[in-house]
Amino acid sequence: MKTLITGGKSSQALKLLKAFTENQVLLADYGETPSFSSAQYQFISLGDRNEDTTAHNLLSVCLDQEADCLLPLYIFELEAVVKSLILFEEFNIHVLLPDLATFPLYPLSGASNTQSWAVYNRGELIYASAPELQPGGNTVGLNGVFYIDQTPEGIKRTLFTVS
Repeated sequence: MKTLITGGKSSQALKLLKAFTENQVLLADYGETPSFSSAQYQFISLGDRNEDTTAHNLLSVCLDQEADCLLPLYIFELEAVVKSLILFEEFNIHVLLPDLATFPLYPLSGASNTQSWAVYNRGELIYASAPELQPGGNTVGLNGVFYIDQTPEGIKRTLFTVS
């Protein structure tokens, strides 16, 4: 499986490599990107940032690079991609984000614990940043990467983003 992760030059994107060791990873970012690559990942450019065509640009790059999965990390990308999920699905590209109905339930900032994070794919926990992390609670349909805060009120999930 080939996964495209945006915000590729950020430390957050590099941190996510641990969760995708079984995949070939494309670390994508806007503007110039490093020409370095390894067996597991390579950097690619998304061209110039244009917020009016974000979803179209990401879809085109996924198709050109034959990516099966997209993980957008920039805040400005999230709404555009969530609104276009059906289009990505038509091209068999799985997007690791909550769907349009549940997207508003997850804040984009305010995580107090940015060391604990987890990756869910269609409700299944596929990676937790620490073995002792037990991100229980209702995970049915949960999709994406989240910071996990254990609070007295229960588990709080904040979308994992790059500003």
